[in-house]
Amino acid sequence: MKLSELLIEERIVLDFDAKSKEDAIGALVGPVVNGFDRATVVSEIMEREKLGSTGVGQGVAIPHIRMEPILEPSVVFGRCSRPVDFDAIDEEPCSLFFLVLGPTSADAQDGYLKTMAKISRLMRSADVRQQLLKAGSAAEIISAIATHES
Repeated sequence: MKLSELLIEERIVLDFDAKSKEDAIGALVGPVVNGFDRATVVSEIMEREKLGSTGVGQGVAIPHIRMEPILEPSVVFGRCSRPVDFDAIDEEPCSLFFLVLGPTSADAQDGYLKTMAKISRLMRSADVRQQLLKAGSAAEIISAIATHES
């Protein structure tokens, strides 16, 4: 499945305000907490961040966890109104975020890993990052991603 097919407009959070990594994660978790305790999900993601930052550089972070009872990857895209320190590998603050929640079952791990790889590959393009920073709506975000998927 393409990344643009995994993203739905209700899971795109544009121009949220965050002062910290935890604030950013809290804003991203909102669209996917159906049936989950929001504080627990944020806490689990923050625990994952202690293992190593998911700030991949060039203003992009891909926080992710696997958890029950998720059956297939869920993706939230977020754009922060002001870059936030996310302990990225290049030490630059992040404005673009892809939160990925995946299943814990071994047989579903392949889809989760492929989703992460698609995001990483797409975010290598400066053109794509610029389009995501300039997009005015959720529909424009999905369109920009769909245009650049191969």
